[in-house]
Amino acid sequence: MKILLFIFLSLSFSPFCLSQQKQLKKVNFLPSWVAQSQFAGYYMAKEKGIYEKYGMDVTIISGGYDKQVSEYLKEGKADFGTMYLTSAIKERADSINLVNIGQVFQQSGIMFVAKKESGIDRIEDFSGKKIAVWRTVLEEMTVGFLNKNHINADVIRINEGVNIFLKNAVDICVGMSYNEYNRLVNFGMNRDELSVFCLKDFEMGFPEDGIYCMEETIQEDPVLCENFVKASMEGWEYAFSHREETVQVLRKIQKQENISDNLTHLTWMLDGVQQLIKPAGEKNVDEGELLKTDYEKAVKFLLDEKVIDMETEFNNFYRGFVKNGQR
Repeated sequence: MKILLFIFLSLSFSPFCLSQQKQLKKVNFLPSWVAQSQFAGYYMAKEKGIYEKYGMDVTIISGGYDKQVSEYLKEGKADFGTMYLTSAIKERADSINLVNIGQVFQQSGIMFVAKKESGIDRIEDFSGKKIAVWRTVLEEMTVGFLNKNHINADVIRINEGVNIFLKNAVDICVGMSYNEYNRLVNFGMNRDELSVFCLKDFEMGFPEDGIYCMEETIQEDPVLCENFVKASMEGWEYAFSHREETVQVLRKIQKQENISDNLTHLTWMLDGVQQLIKPAGEKNVDEGELLKTDYEKAVKFLLDEKVIDMETEFNNFYRGFVKNGQR
């Protein structure tokens, strides 16, 4: 018995087993915000050992206002991160050599919400109104939307939340279909009391969360980049197939990071995110693919709004592992 135990321990700590452990590539990943269902696939890929299966030891850095994904990538603090398509195009035009290696969201979830009692029924009714918007890329999209539609409104920049809208300090708030809209309902607003205007219905449905890295990263280790995308998409499949487990895992992480939330909202958000990742019947697109047409629409908008003054060729910007982006 002692001999068998000795052999087992010897094999367990043999150079072969140690080398197997050392083969895991250490990777830092920065989502664009704190832990929530918007990033469920990445957290579940880590939780269920999917990243390890693909040879990676992934650390997920908690995002927030103080952590700009493009800067973390540029400075080498993160290997991969999530960004909105329009933000990444802008950063690329500003000489940060970002590349998209996987377009996870295929649609925009940005929406304007107003109370019907305010008489706001059309976008023309935005004129002269106060609009609350987070100090994020949402601000750029809001200003661009107003300019594009020749609307003169007062943009009120806030840090987060919907309280300013609930207290009638503003007429309209900007939020995500999978997040703030549900929070308004949870705070007692009836859906039939709200007027909703989705950007995707006004030729601004630019897909949001994609996976980005620096150009140098994919040049130096294309296999690592491909594996990260594949493992992440597998994590998303697991999250959608195991909703209850997923929201429990996310809530555990949120508690560790002192993030206020609840299981009901996390579940609702997960459902909403799935609609953006897998839009039913609206697009002929493979998971993880950035369509050239989506890219060109986003570039045209940014050029028209003079946010950028030059265009990066699609094939230089998109280095994904789905090869049908020409559709």
